Amino acid sequence: MQHSHQHGASQDEERSTSDTGLWSSPTYDFVSGFTDSNVPSPVPEIGSWEPLSDVSDLVESDTGTTSLMAAGTVPLTRHDGTIVAREGDVIRNLDIYVDSGPGIDVDHVNNVTIENVRIHINGNGGTEEGAGIRIMRGNNVDIQNVEVFNEGAPETGAERTPDHYGISAFEAEALSVTNATFHDTSTGILVQYSPGATLEGIEGYDMRGPFPRGQLVQFGESPDSSLNNFYVHNDPNVAWTEDNISIYYSDNVTVSNGVIDGNNSPSGQGVIFEGSNNGTARNIDAIHMGNGAFADYGQNNTFDSTRAFDNIAEDQGRGHPLSNALLWGVNESTVVTDSSYQNAGNPGNIVWGEGNIGAGIDVTEVTGQAPMVHWTNDFSKGASEPVPDVVTPDPVSEGPDPVVPDIGPTPLPEEPPVVAPPSDPVPGDDTAPLTRHDGTIVAREGDVIRDMDIYVDSGPGIDVDHVDNVTIENVRIHFNGNGGTEEGAGIRVMEADDVDIQNVEVFNVGAPETGAERTPDHYGISAFEAEDLSVTNATFHDTSTGVLIQYSPGAELEGIEGYDMRGPFPRGQLVQMGQSPDSTLNNFYVHNDPNVAWTEDNISIYYSDNVTVSNGVIDGNNSPSGQGVIFEGSNNGTVRNVDAIHMGNGAFADYGQNNTFEFTRSFDNIATDQGRGHPLSNALLWGVNESTVVTDSSYQNAGNPGNIVWGEGNIGAGIDVSEVTGQAPVAHWTNEFTWS
Repeated sequence: MQHSHQHGASQDEERSTSDTGLWSSPTYDFVSGFTDSNVPSPVPEIGSWEPLSDVSDLVESDTGTTSLMAAGTVPLTRHDGTIVAREGDVIRNLDIYVDSGPGIDVDHVNNVTIENVRIHINGNGGTEEGAGIRIMRGNNVDIQNVEVFNEGAPETGAERTPDHYGISAFEAEALSVTNATFHDTSTGILVQYSPGATLEGIEGYDMRGPFPRGQLVQFGESPDSSLNNFYVHNDPNVAWTEDNISIYYSDNVTVSNGVIDGNNSPSGQGVIFEGSNNGTARNIDAIHMGNGAFADYGQNNTFDSTRAFDNIAEDQGRGHPLSNALLWGVNESTVVTDSSYQNAGNPGNIVWGEGNIGAGIDVTEVTGQAPMVHWTNDFSKGASEPVPDVVTPDPVSEGPDPVVPDIGPTPLPEEPPVVAPPSDPVPGDDTAPLTRHDGTIVAREGDVIRDMDIYVDSGPGIDVDHVDNVTIENVRIHFNGNGGTEEGAGIRVMEADDVDIQNVEVFNVGAPETGAERTPDHYGISAFEAEDLSVTNATFHDTSTGVLIQYSPGAELEGIEGYDMRGPFPRGQLVQMGQSPDSTLNNFYVHNDPNVAWTEDNISIYYSDNVTVSNGVIDGNNSPSGQGVIFEGSNNGTVRNVDAIHMGNGAFADYGQNNTFEFTRSFDNIATDQGRGHPLSNALLWGVNESTVVTDSSYQNAGNPGNIVWGEGNIGAGIDVSEVTGQAPVAHWTNEFTWS
């Protein structure tokens, strides 16, 4: 079946689809049976038989009999096109080729086993979403001995899309992946909303991103998961990394026994806890890191026997490290034990943290050591062996003081801008009598759901799941009545196109009196793979996020209003568009009381090109890292006629290319702690880059008058920002619902 070897760092070797030495090449064609022997089918019949032992595979031969193939000689049957799994399927011994889409699709079926499979994805070199294995709401999926090649990846650098995964899992409880290798995929394994995932023997070469992908493994909202025995090698001239191992709002995660070699991102980390608590990173070596080796943006996380070798403080082709090559980023609750560094790129920037760094920081400099031997999947040699523990020397000293980078100068103000007139609000239907309904309404194809007053204790008020052409109008929804932590929403749209939502008001009735929600999964409207979504006149009260849109191109949002977005991280937006290009948000307002709300960014355009945000007022952001409007990995977007009031960390930010801010204004931003920490940007107003255009924009009563505009690289000539006095924000949008 499969064996793993331990290779020293000096024994790294190139991998390719043409010469891997990992799978046998049988001299005869092996043909599976089909669903109906009389009808040709592109999908092979998947047997339910099991291997007789751990060292041999039961293989059906072309004569219809069975034979035992010795370990190391697993014959693979070629299959062209996606295999769609069924409930309880066992899929094994296949060599799968797909031009687009997934190699194996596990969609709303459980108890599927996949083993001894090699998959070649993205054969057409396109931008369509694809993966070696895609799991969508499938529980108890067991994957063993899998190798995935992204055949259509560019020769070097970032992928054309972040959606070419090795394995992608969404709402897949009790997922198990053992011995999996990935070549040139956007991310190796992306696990989202999948508690209890177990990953063992995970290996990757040249993760290709682009942002927000680029990890070997990312756990997103997947608590109680583990990653053990892993290795990733990223050639800085080929790969396009972000964080290598990302634990993203996932509590109680353990990452152990791994080697990370290479990270060329100016903002990436080797292992990072983001909004994740009570996690452990143990026996991990990070080599050739740029921006950082280990980082804790959660609470009560532990780094035990972690080591950094030969980190890089210079530009690796994507910009200088934003942390100035910091090694351990910690906080007052972080524990770092038995850890060391060798050949630091910036010897003055070893450990640093917000607040008071606790006493439990045990990091020392060493010399003459080498990284431990790393995990390698060799799909021809037998059983796996664990990575040995590494003996770490006794600490000899405290880490030196950090070096904090200068944020740079601010351009002088120019001519006052011309301010666009305010938008006139459009009231909702003020004569709509509502009928009370208790419990979730499940939409059917083509349904029209209207004039309802819906109450639910948990789950969504309206669930639009795999049905199209649904209309929802004149609806008030009260969700989370039990004040629990179960995922819920006013309206949940899952893989449903052409959904039209009008005149909706959503109340999160179980939200805490003040501060962060108990879970980030209490949305006003949540949409996943919902093309051509339309939302008009919607108001949200105390939801984690108002509208969350993911993988939903062409969404149109109009008349969106919110009060006290509650988060917690990674939520806290009025609107977030994730991987949803060609979308629009027009006429919007959000008010966040700093003593009640728990914000992140207010409007987040997240890897979504050609998005327009216009005619809005944003009042209040108490996050130390949030922005009013932010482009992240998004290009060719426009923000027009938007006022940002009482911002903390930032008003407008561009982390993409060729984005424009026109008639944008900042009023009364706040440079002090609002109860969650000081602004990390020192209260910057416009964060730009050399391709950003800012026109006819202004600020009044700046919290930090010396920190108005700043950007990486050379700020272009198209920055038109000036100081003004005596002005007032535009009149804001209000939805006027008179329910009866």
